[in-house]
Amino acid sequence: MITRYSLLFSLLIATFASAVDPKETKLQQEEALHQGVWQVTSFMRNGKETAKQTVDSIERMVDGKHVVWKRDGKRFAGTTVELNPEVNPKTLDVSPDGGTMKGEKLLGIYKLEGDILTICMAPKGKDRPAKFEAIPGTDETLMVFKKKTKPQN
Repeated sequence: MITRYSLLFSLLIATFASAVDPKETKLQQEEALHQGVWQVTSFMRNGKETAKQTVDSIERMVDGKHVVWKRDGKRFAGTTVELNPEVNPKTLDVSPDGGTMKGEKLLGIYKLEGDILTICMAPKGKDRPAKFEAIPGTDETLMVFKKKTKPQN
């Protein structure tokens, strides 16, 4: 009798274990890679590079799906980010927490190569970018970040 219950229990465990959605697991793994503090190393909008002094002062702090943007250590914006690592290029949807853009959804693409994160964002109301570029006339923003700290467990 005990053997029969052990077998039934093992089958139940195997059934639930196989019910884990691999897409969810991939998303969770991808989100984990984004956690931590990211230093902006390059910021270009509409074909124009932002001044190095400004770029060096901006950090992107990721905690879960929430991002806090700081300049010279002071918060200036917050966003919620939804990642989709299942497509190529990988996509992100950004929803600002406040200001005139609150409630809007901005569309972008990203790539993560080790400790370098590249994001290209479309302006409000525009289609998601297809390439990692911010050429004049597109109003797209291309940002490159370097991971500053490892995520805390």
